[in-house]
Amino acid sequence: MFRHHGDAIYAYATDRLGGEDAQDLVAEVFIVAWRRLATIKVGEERPWLFGVARRLVMQHRRHRADQAALQNHLQSKLAPSDISSSDPDAVERAEVVSALAGLPEADREVLLLRYWYDLSGREAAKVLGCTAATFAVRLHRARRRFEKRYEDRSADPEPLPAGSFTAYTRGLQ
Repeated sequence: MFRHHGDAIYAYATDRLGGEDAQDLVAEVFIVAWRRLATIKVGEERPWLFGVARRLVMQHRRHRADQAALQNHLQSKLAPSDISSSDPDAVERAEVVSALAGLPEADREVLLLRYWYDLSGREAAKVLGCTAATFAVRLHRARRRFEKRYEDRSADPEPLPAGSFTAYTRGLQ
């Protein structure tokens, strides 16, 4: 299970917490998986692991608010204005990250689970603890909000939220 899903869980943890705490969180996720191995349904390991990771991230954030503030400070340095306009791909990535940063956390989470982590609607719904139909509605609304934010790129970019986007903004520098 670790060989198949460890990298995806690590990317999710890195995205939410940053590199230092991600390894510890991944270890905790697979400790829980080891203890609950008999209760995990075959074929549903990935969403189950993401669900455990999500709950552990929320628990971690409650206990480490000071680290979240530091992460927010570091992420604010990744502004699209710092990117060379000679690389159109980097500029577009920065605009997408900026549009995502302007969304509420719930919208970002829905979009990232579905499109960045490539979970199916059913799998993402299990991660969030809702029905597939509820997830589909949330995804539809989040996409509309993202499209509106992305189309309005001329607005001042907001700083990136704490613990977000660390796994895939590395290509911006």
